[in-house]
Amino acid sequence: MTVPREREPGAVLTAEDAHGLRRTLLTWLAAVVVLVTGLSSAFNWFFVDRAPQDPVHTWLGGLEDGRSRQLLSRAEAVVADPALNIFANRVYRNAAGRISGHEVLRVDVQGDHAEIRARVWWDGPGSGDRVREEVHTYGVHRVERSGPFNDHWELDAPDVAPLAVHLPAPLDEISVNGESIRPDPDERVPDPTGPGGAWRFEALPGDYAIGLPGNSYYRVPVPLPPVRMAFRDPRPASVDLRIEPSPRMWQETEERITQWLRTCMASEELAPEGCPGSARHTGPEGSPDAAAGLPDADEVADPGITDVRWRLVSRPALVLVGSPEDPLRWVADPYRPAEARLSYLEDGEPVTERVEFPVPATVRSTGQSAEISVGLE
Repeated sequence: MTVPREREPGAVLTAEDAHGLRRTLLTWLAAVVVLVTGLSSAFNWFFVDRAPQDPVHTWLGGLEDGRSRQLLSRAEAVVADPALNIFANRVYRNAAGRISGHEVLRVDVQGDHAEIRARVWWDGPGSGDRVREEVHTYGVHRVERSGPFNDHWELDAPDVAPLAVHLPAPLDEISVNGESIRPDPDERVPDPTGPGGAWRFEALPGDYAIGLPGNSYYRVPVPLPPVRMAFRDPRPASVDLRIEPSPRMWQETEERITQWLRTCMASEELAPEGCPGSARHTGPEGSPDAAAGLPDADEVADPGITDVRWRLVSRPALVLVGSPEDPLRWVADPYRPAEARLSYLEDGEPVTERVEFPVPATVRSTGQSAEISVGLE
């Protein structure tokens, strides 16, 4: 390799220097091309399914190892439909019913097509004993591509089918095989009316237990049986995931109500802000204050009222009712009033009132977060 002679900065290249520089660059370019070609050829030789049985080994081995993303990321249906999701490997590895092993029994090649006969089996839980085994025939075809060692074989029909999970509205998370999944609102198939929709996943053979995470503000009213995608005969399946308030939502709402009542009952006013008020000291009948059970502002400041005391007599058990307009909004049953005893001195005379009032509480939750409001407006 000829190295151009050193020259002064800013000097014009001579014809000999220019020729040497061009030859050096061409030499490096040729070396890079040879290196890239060699590396790509070596990659194709070792990683492309070059033998007819290779795609069957790759497919069945991926099922055994739970490699759902590697098997399905370039699947025809997934590439054609960006809204069709793939379960993460950790989800599929937790699926019951996956095969445990396989072996190829026979390879019959006819031109660019071949039939591969393979035995698959399932091991018992916690043991190496086979509890079931089957023999199946896979069809494969040759795909011709330009370039060294680029020709390869592909499965005619992989064992996959779509699994749709319907939700009444977008939730933060759902649970599949004990793993949390965050549905993307933009990837749902919307309902004709309402905020609900279906999220679709390309599913490999196995069982899929679908529910909600244990720390969610929701739970499934009746646990759903696992969805089974059959081996060699998967069919499209769907799950309707209904929701209701979980113990977490009940507990946190109950705590907020208890705190609200404690604050109201500790007040020394006839009408604490956001709390029930005196029935005798309200505005004119039919006024907004009277309709809401709140006292008139002038009466609240009456200097003749002293020694105000509140005591809770009874309150109904919390019952959360779904909102027909919003499936993620829940309100405390407004038709079950609480009762308090209000006592005070009015111009030195003792007065006792029995005050009935609703226990207003509203919860809106998307599953992992909740907005809880308690108190009278």
